[in-house]
Amino acid sequence: MTPRRIALALAAGLALADSSIVTLALPELLADFSTTVEGVAAVIGVYTVVLAATLIPAERLMRTFGPRSVGAGGFALFAGASLACGLAGSLPALLTFRGVQAVGGAAGLVAAFALLTGKGHDGLSARSLWLGVAVLSAAIGPALGGALTQLFSWQAIFFAQVPLAGLAVIAAGGAPEPKPAPDTRPEGRSWIAGIALALVSAALTAVLFLLVLLLVAGWGVEPLRAAVAVTVLPLAALAGSRIGGPARIRAATGCLLVGGGTIALAFLPDANLGWTIAPQVVAGLGMGLALPALGGELLPERDAADAAWLLTMRHAGIAVALVLLAPITADRLDAATERARERGVALVLDAQLPPTDKLSLAPDLLSGVEAEQPRAGLMDALDAQADRYDAGTEERAVLERLGVRADDTLVAAVGESFLAAFLITGALAILGGLLLLPGARRPGWAAVAIAVGGAAIAFTAVERARVAPEKVAIQDPCEERALPDSEGLTGFLQDRALQQIDKSACKIGATREEYVLALADPAAADAFQERYGVDPRSTQGILDALLG
Repeated sequence: MTPRRIALALAAGLALADSSIVTLALPELLADFSTTVEGVAAVIGVYTVVLAATLIPAERLMRTFGPRSVGAGGFALFAGASLACGLAGSLPALLTFRGVQAVGGAAGLVAAFALLTGKGHDGLSARSLWLGVAVLSAAIGPALGGALTQLFSWQAIFFAQVPLAGLAVIAAGGAPEPKPAPDTRPEGRSWIAGIALALVSAALTAVLFLLVLLLVAGWGVEPLRAAVAVTVLPLAALAGSRIGGPARIRAATGCLLVGGGTIALAFLPDANLGWTIAPQVVAGLGMGLALPALGGELLPERDAADAAWLLTMRHAGIAVALVLLAPITADRLDAATERARERGVALVLDAQLPPTDKLSLAPDLLSGVEAEQPRAGLMDALDAQADRYDAGTEERAVLERLGVRADDTLVAAVGESFLAAFLITGALAILGGLLLLPGARRPGWAAVAIAVGGAAIAFTAVERARVAPEKVAIQDPCEERALPDSEGLTGFLQDRALQQIDKSACKIGATREEYVLALADPAAADAFQERYGVDPRSTQGILDALLG
């Protein structure tokens, strides 16, 4: 390993792992640019789509100008675009430079493959080096991205890429020119294996994307802690890559394990990071089995043309998965946030707090619960409300219990919003495994994979049922219900006001919680009027009655 080869390998790993490195910055980008889940998904998606579209043209260009020129030019473009990404002041600017970064990454990758595996290098060691670059970059990426984001900012992720890419420019420009690569006939490639590679790659990248969004944006986990947690996946892949056997059965078994581990993530019981370990180990072992068996064995990787085709299939699958999953996740997260807000209203209205505090407390709590970072907003709102009551008082204890119940309710609702996306992602990997099973020797390994994946799913599902908090009931306003029955005149007025709200909500066809939320929140009022044709603000007297 010469310094030149080390520099090229690091830069190639950087271009390959760019999605996993940037993933930990997505929640911060979500807040800084006031964008949506689709917006931050595009930060990965644009890079992935452009990379997939330019890898094969970059390899053709390399045949004309040689790997040294294309590699140096590609990594120089990657370095310049990385700097521009870090300086971007808006999401459109960032997405534009991400596309430029991908063009440079594509050129740098195909040239690095040619320079690392070309003339003068032992074939087996060169192959091991390239595989090591792919797997280790995935292992280091999340931790590196999380550390840079938490210690500095999301911009630091892009700035840190500039010197590494700059070293690769020097390394590529001074590398020995390898022999020209021969044409590789596309008809010699297995399209079944190529599709399976696309499916399992899509599943694995979507796992990182979804899991990070769930942990950091949805559940408020610190980026560095989330980075350490998601590093379990690629580390398990390193162990899986050491397992031998026929390529086809390793690939099929690996895809099935990835599917089982991914579906298990759909049933995480709560925000404890420990629950993610077992599903990630299962999916990671599958990753280590499937990717080496598919890329380089079932699908040849003899030259830069093969490498470009393999990387294109991988990134095309990733791009399709992001296009499918981002809107689904965004829509369900919006719906989950709204459900959590309504359940929060139910908790506030039923709490044994002074009536004069309730409707001033509810808007403050619920305004923090936004789809971008719902749990963080709730925690900030609860902290702000804590000073309302003296420590040790009954009201302070009620508020603390209310906070715990609201947090449990929100965590459960956010987890539910990611369920469909994890199920779809897992199904993609399982489909890839089923495509590979026909003709595979030792199919018993596939049965083992199904059993292990099924066990992981059963474990998280059973534990979720065991530890899940009791759901806050949104009761029918037309039915009689228990009232807070607070003491004094204000308590009496509160009970009468709540009865009137139930009566009005019943007549309209809404829930009491929707009605009160609309009274407290102008945006919710507009949505209420659009849905039910009634302006809740016209009944402001109810709000006055609740305030005594």
